[in-house]
Amino acid sequence: MLKFVSFAVKMQLNVHDLNNEAVAGNVTDIRIIDFLDENGERKSAPAVSGRMLKHWHYEGIRKLALDQKLALCDACRIGEPARPGKLSGETLSQIKPTKITDEIEFVKRCPICDIHGYLIAQENKGTSEEETEENKPKEKTKGVSLRRNSRAMFSWLMPCLSTQWSQNQVLHTRVSQQETVAKGEQPSQMIFNKSYASGIYGFVSALDIERIGLVEINLATGEPYAIDDDQRKQRAKIAIEAYKLMASGQIGASLSHALPHNNPLEILVVYSETKPLPFLVSPIYSNYIEKSIGMMVQDATFLYWGTDSPHGVIKKESIDEIFSELLSKV
Repeated sequence: MLKFVSFAVKMQLNVHDLNNEAVAGNVTDIRIIDFLDENGERKSAPAVSGRMLKHWHYEGIRKLALDQKLALCDACRIGEPARPGKLSGETLSQIKPTKITDEIEFVKRCPICDIHGYLIAQENKGTSEEETEENKPKEKTKGVSLRRNSRAMFSWLMPCLSTQWSQNQVLHTRVSQQETVAKGEQPSQMIFNKSYASGIYGFVSALDIERIGLVEINLATGEPYAIDDDQRKQRAKIAIEAYKLMASGQIGASLSHALPHNNPLEILVVYSETKPLPFLVSPIYSNYIEKSIGMMVQDATFLYWGTDSPHGVIKKESIDEIFSELLSKV
């Protein structure tokens, strides 16, 4: 079974709105980030945070899990971030653990909580000043905070350093045949501005498959996994397949009306069946493939799809061939 897999993806995205992370009133702007080019010169360009990429990997897993009728916690089933969650009537709340070993049940219950992790922070409560009937202080109670680290890790989506990019702000209007949407309150014509950008972008990601289903507090018991091998394989497969959805362009903030005009350019994948691997060098750099190959262990396998023919990799004729091989190794 695969233990570790890393992805480096380069894609051309035209007229995209990949994030809504800079909003002020009726103006939605794309986040601009400063960075250094390969000569050490400072540049500025639209970029997308790793949180956004991680969200869309999460969404891909959620869709695949629902399609396969896998059990999810209530929060992950409806796409809410407060995981693990429980729905009571019309109220969704994060499940509060009472002991550290509750992580075992959270991992068993939900593939997304297992793969993407969670943070449950609770307040420590001291001894109450009130006294019981026996004139003794009440027992001290403490909240149990749990953190599960994500098995999927993402970089920012950054423009490739040797390429150009563009950004435009577009005026939109929403018009109703009524004079007002609510009489005397809101005008029927709502004007707002949104920014769209185009460019050639790259990102890297890593999936620590060996730690899917693993509960670290059980490492000393000889049975560190909370789920069986078949469940681990099933979860690893949907986590890998979610990357294919991302490579198709399913990563935008406004997919209902601003699907990015996506053109995949290169995908480099490295995997190991024996040990963890270093992260790949980002495809925003011109010589990322050679540098990535030079830092890997001997038993790492490289798969590549693109127009080049680099040495040291297995070149595939399609993106699907890359993912088919990965899934066959799970």
